[in-house]
Amino acid sequence: MPRKLANALLILALLIFAVVSWQWLDDQEPTETLAQSTVPMAENQTDYTLEEFTITNVNNAKGQVYRLQGQSLAHFVNGNDSIIDSPVVLMSAEDNQQWSGSADTGFLSPDFSTLELVGDVQLTHVRRNSPPVNVTTDSIDIDTRSRQMQAPQPVSIKGKHWSFEANQMQADLDNGILKFQSGVEANYAVP
Repeated sequence: MPRKLANALLILALLIFAVVSWQWLDDQEPTETLAQSTVPMAENQTDYTLEEFTITNVNNAKGQVYRLQGQSLAHFVNGNDSIIDSPVVLMSAEDNQQWSGSADTGFLSPDFSTLELVGDVQLTHVRRNSPPVNVTTDSIDIDTRSRQMQAPQPVSIKGKHWSFEANQMQADLDNGILKFQSGVEANYAVP
């Protein structure tokens, strides 16, 4: 019996040691090792969101309309860009020109002056008495004040009988002027 008692006391001592060790480890303050690129969550907290929204800006002197719609918009406490889910944009001018388009995501500056469309950007340009022109790219920046657009990514532009591809594009919305930089390829099909 002394051997069974010794074994039982040894098991009891090991159990007490395990419980005390576990309690001691649980009471220790966890050490946090943050990666260099980690951003504190407080800086990225939203202070308001909009669901299924429309923002319209009309410049009555020039007859220009700027309309932005989206499934949702999240604005952040730190005042940086707002993030838009599934943005749809419409920009029209006085001479019946119109740009409209959509993307997966949008980033809107705090003063609403710039809009960046990212991911599957599809734009259409319609001008009076002309067939539509379609622009596709991965990213485009729209300056609503100067009414200029810039695509820093490769773009594909298609008209009724022609198409262009380029590494970059700039557009003057009011004058309907498109400028292409590097890697420009054009095709024209005789009707």
